Formats: sequence, C-alpha cells, structure tokens
Amino acid sequence: MRVSEGNLTQQYYCDYLEILAEEILSASVTEEVRRGVHENIVFRNLFLHRMGVDGGFHARVISAILHQPDDSRLLMDLLMASKQVDTDVLPVEEWLKQEYASAVDKQNSARMVAVEALLRSYISGTNQAAEIIASAGDSHPQSWWQLETRRITIAEVANPDMYFGVGRRPFWHEFPLDRYAAVVAGVPDLLPHEIYDCVVCIAGAWFSSLTREEMITWLNMPQPTLSEWETLCAPLLKCDTPDAALSTANWLYASGNNDPAMDLYANITLAFPGTPAEISSFELIGTILRKLGDYDNAFEAYKNAFIASRGAGGYQTAIGLKNLCEVGEDLGEDMSDYYTRIAGIADMLPVSEKLRLYLDLAASCRRRHAYEEEYRYLEQVLDAEDEGDEDLVAAAMSRLSEMNMSLSADGTPDTLLLAAKDEESESSVSVTRGTAAYFGFDPASALMWYERSGSSHISSLQFAAAMAAGVDAEEYAKTPSQHAVVLAAEGSPVTEIIRELNVAVTDAWRSGEDAVQVFEQIIPYLTPDQMSTVFVEVTARSTRDDERAVVCSAAAKALLSAGYVNEARTMLRAALRANPGREMRSRLFAELGWLEYESGVYSASVDAYDGALKINDQFPAAWAGRARALACMGKYDEALVAAGYAVVQNPSNGSYQHLRAALETASQSPVDPATDLLFVLPEPGYLQAAAARYSVKKTNSCPPSVWDVSNVEDVLPMRF
Repeated sequence: MRVSEGNLTQQYYCDYLEILAEEILSASVTEEVRRGVHENIVFRNLFLHRMGVDGGFHARVISAILHQPDDSRLLMDLLMASKQVDTDVLPVEEWLKQEYASAVDKQNSARMVAVEALLRSYISGTNQAAEIIASAGDSHPQSWWQLETRRITIAEVANPDMYFGVGRRPFWHEFPLDRYAAVVAGVPDLLPHEIYDCVVCIAGAWFSSLTREEMITWLNMPQPTLSEWETLCAPLLKCDTPDAALSTANWLYASGNNDPAMDLYANITLAFPGTPAEISSFELIGTILRKLGDYDNAFEAYKNAFIASRGAGGYQTAIGLKNLCEVGEDLGEDMSDYYTRIAGIADMLPVSEKLRLYLDLAASCRRRHAYEEEYRYLEQVLDAEDEGDEDLVAAAMSRLSEMNMSLSADGTPDTLLLAAKDEESESSVSVTRGTAAYFGFDPASALMWYERSGSSHISSLQFAAAMAAGVDAEEYAKTPSQHAVVLAAEGSPVTEIIRELNVAVTDAWRSGEDAVQVFEQIIPYLTPDQMSTVFVEVTARSTRDDERAVVCSAAAKALLSAGYVNEARTMLRAALRANPGREMRSRLFAELGWLEYESGVYSASVDAYDGALKINDQFPAAWAGRARALACMGKYDEALVAAGYAVVQNPSNGSYQHLRAALETASQSPVDPATDLLFVLPEPGYLQAAAARYSVKKTNSCPPSVWDVSNVEDVLPMRF
C-alpha cells in the first residue's frame, strides 16, 4: 500500500517517531531526555524540509550516502524493494488514521503517540517536535515546545526564514542524482517521487547518525559551487544512457543554476553523441545563452543542435530552424522567409506534431510581439479541434481568449496593450521564480530572478536574498532597519547598530507602522550579549509613555516569535513600567497574559489577565485568555465563568463558544484530566485528538471516522 505524496517517507518517519516516543514514555525519562528528543526531531524536520526543497543539498546528501558502502547498499536494496510495492494509493491523512486504529488494536502506546503527533501536526500545521512531546503528556504545553523550536532554529541555523518558508516540493521533475541512484540500483524506470522517497528514508537514518555539530554544519551549508557541481555530476556521465545526466541538467536549468546546467549539458553532448539527449542539450545551452544575451554563442549552440538533429524527423527540423530564426532576429537579421518555410513544413507533419509546431510558432511570435501572426497560428490549432490533441487545443483556446480581451477597435490585436501585459506577466513570473529559489535555499539565483523582473516593489525580497547570498547587501539596503541588519552581520560596534535601529523605530512610530518587523529582521544577526544591549537601549529611547510602551511591545512580540521567552517578558514589563494610558496598559497586560500562557506559567497568566480586566472588564479576549489559563490549572468552574463573560461580550466568536460549551461538559462529567484539557481548549487538532482518546478509553478501539469530528457536540457520544 502506498501513501500519496511520500509513501515510504511517511512510513519511515512514523517508525522514527515511534522509537523516540518509546524513549519519552519510559519510566526513567528526565527533562534532559525530553529536550534531547525535541531537539532531535527539530533537526530532523529541518533536514527533511531542506531535502524536499533544495536540490543542491539533496545532491550533496545522496552523494555522501553513495560513498558510504553500508548506506549505499541500504539505498540500493530499498530502491529495488520499492519496485515490488503494491501500487494502491491512500491519502496521507487516511493512512495515518488507519495506522492509529491499528496501533490501538495492538495496544502499541508508543506508536499511538507517534501517529497522534503526526495527525495533530497534519491537522494544525504545527511541527512534530512539539506535537510528540505534548502527546506524551509532558508538563510543558505544546506551545512552549513550539517556542523552543523557533529559538533553536534561529539560534543555530543560518537564514532560518528559509526553513520557516513554504518552499516547494518539485515532484514535477527529478532531483539531482536521484535518477542515477535508481540506475545504479538497476531500477531506472521508478517514478521520480518513488525514488525521492527511498532517498529520503535512507538519508534520514544517515543524518541521525551524525553528531549535533555535524548536523548543524550540514544544515548551514550553502549551495554547491560550480566546481563542486562538476564533481557531483561526474558519475552521471559514466552511465550507459544519458537519462540520469539529462534529468539532473534539466533540474539545474529549471532551478536557475545556469552555469552548472550548461557545463553538464556540454558534457552530455560529448559523452552521448548521436542521441536525442545531444540535441536537447545543445538546444538548452542555446536557450540559456540567449536569455543571458550571448546571441553569437547561442546561435552556434542552436546550429549544433540543428546539425545533430538531421534524420530526427520533420518536427525536430522545424524546431531547429525556429530556434535559429529567433536568435537570428536577436542578431538583427530578417528571418521572415525562413518562418514561412517552417510553416510550410507543418503541412507534411502528423496532426499532433503539426499542432505542436503551430503552438511553438505562436509562442515565437509572442516573444517578438508579432501578435497578428500569433493569432493566426492559434486559429489554425482551433481549426483542427475535432482531430487534434485536447490539451493543445485547450492551450490555444486559453491564449486566444486572453488576446480577445485586448483587441483594437478594428478587431486586430492591440500590440501595445498585449506587450505591456506580457511584460507584466514575465516580471511576475520572475518574481515567483525568485521566491521559489530563495525558499529553495538558492539565494544567488533568487537575486538574479528578482533583478531580472525589473519590479520596483521587491526591494525587501532583494535585500533578503542579498544577505543570504553573502554579497554586498549594503547596495540593496533601502531602509534604516536594513542598514542595521548589514551592520550587525558585519560585526560592527553595537553603538552603530543601535543608531540605525533607533532611526528605523522612529520612522515606524511616525508612520503608524508596526515596529515588530524592524526587530524581527535583526534578531538572527545578534549575539545574546548584543541582543540584550540593543533591545534595552532602543526601547529606552523615549520619554513619551505611549511611544516607549508601543516600542517595548513590538520588541516583545518579535522576541517571542523568535522563541526568546524571558527576553520578551522583560520587554513587556518594561512597557508596563512606562506607565502608558489605560487602554494600552490593559492591552499590555493581556499580551503578558498570553506570553505566560504560551510558556506554561498559568498562574502568572491569570494574574496578568486580571490586571487587564481591572482596567477594562469589557475585554472579551482577556476573559477568554483567563479561562484558558484557569482550565490548564484544572479550575474548570472559574474558567467557565470567565468563558461565559467572553461569550456575552463577543457572541459571534466560535472559539469562545467552543470553550464555554466544552468547559460545561468537562466540569460536570470529568473523564481524564489530560484528555479533558484537549477537549476544552479550542486549538487546532486538539478536539480530534481528544475524540480519539475518548474513543480508546471507552471502547478500546478507534475507528478512523473519529478524527473527522468538528465540534463539541460531535465528541459527546465518545465521552459518555
């Protein structure tokens, strides 16, 4: 049975978490062990994330594995075994539900904890490190472990925002060297995502064998250099077929790594002459050179592709001529007669190839803004609708519909309007590719795409990419906060950092903007000693009570987001000492209450919320916060009263309604403290986990449907 989008990976990771769950469920477990387990999962999550989005990192790891005899043998065995796996596919969530039910039937407590953590993580979008510790009944709340995760990442990992970014899982192509591993194993016909799964499973075990220092070194690795790419790709050229080399080169090209892509394409033409890969490689070298503006060498590459394609058929001949025509126009030549000859070839081709050629010619017309010609080619595709490929016809129809919205009064395409739209679209695509490259841990390529976009609205993106790429980021620093980041990264005196940061905070205050981002930008670049000095000095900057309080609050939010709980608490108390107005003071007490709740100090949380309510007893968020903290202390009756006030003051808030209803039930009919608390708190994934636990306690079974509950009423039958 396969699981969609990561079959073996999901199974492997579930098994791994089960091992760690056994460790934290043991009677002799200590706080140190829990922290060790948590950190282990954090580093593993960071590793798996980077393996899924960073091709350079992926290539380094698989190369390291292939050079270790034991690890290499395990990978080969797993690849061959994957060939025999049942092809039935089950969605990840459904597979996890079945696994939980199976663990219940087998009374496997450790696996129940592991699968529950994965399910809760899947539902809530949180990380498994916090979930698994919380699922094992730790005294710290899940949120506390989440904060620890952030702190570890920001303190230990370079460019942590890349790890917090969404990234991409490019299963539409293969990662570098993945196909090579399958070739070596003797199963080259495996699908890309199946090979990926096998690689990740072995890579995860390999990564776990490293020391803490080695793990951090790997997580902080930059993209491979050109010479390193040459070394990584060298084995690909020794295969009997070019498939592995070509798939890797295509990945390099698609991800914006132009230099190593061209180098590998050039080597493919030498290693595999007379193959379709030779033609493709010359063509793509030409495409890259043309995009870089090197038209003379691009023409030579296209000419070599055309020569190599002799005998490959009419369609390939036409494409070769089209490429030469395009770059010929770039060089200032009149290629109109040649385009006519290319169009003439279409009549001699089978229908599917003819329509593809028409679309290729239409795209060529679009690039040179010959929109009337483009329109005619697209119409020719539609004329063959009854006998043509549906996808090709649909592509033509989509573009025609777009062009029909930009026609002149005489019914012809408006060249100026279409050209402007195309330029805007191209700019947007470049920005999107830049962002994908950035969160794919390739900031140099990201910077290239951002600059190519020509957009004037991406200065912050350019600055982040420049900082991560290690170039002179001062050129891209447009704001005082960015200047402060550059100074901190360069190890400048603290006084200089403070001066720039003061300007940034002042600008934010005067413009009414949130200063949180100002502080968030600089935190990763400060040492602990610098952080203390900088934040104290910057927040002590004003004699205006409200201004100082706002600045301290912003600093606290940034510090809490980065996992620095104690430092954030200090900032909030400094904000209160600034003696701001009543409204702000009430809000600050509520912020302190939330901080204490997140860090698991529930009595202090109640006290802080009481401080907010003494100033403003019509503050529903403070009442709800007080209710949550009291519930965590097991004081359900008091919590119910507070939740009732929150609902009365804001009856439309669903989380308040949930809190009150669950508290009523739990206070009247307690079942189990830990499970009841999951039932009561309106946090993502909590209610479903509570339902599962109630079902196990009541019936000693857990049907997968239990995980589909959505409200308090759905859970009641499982409690009684």
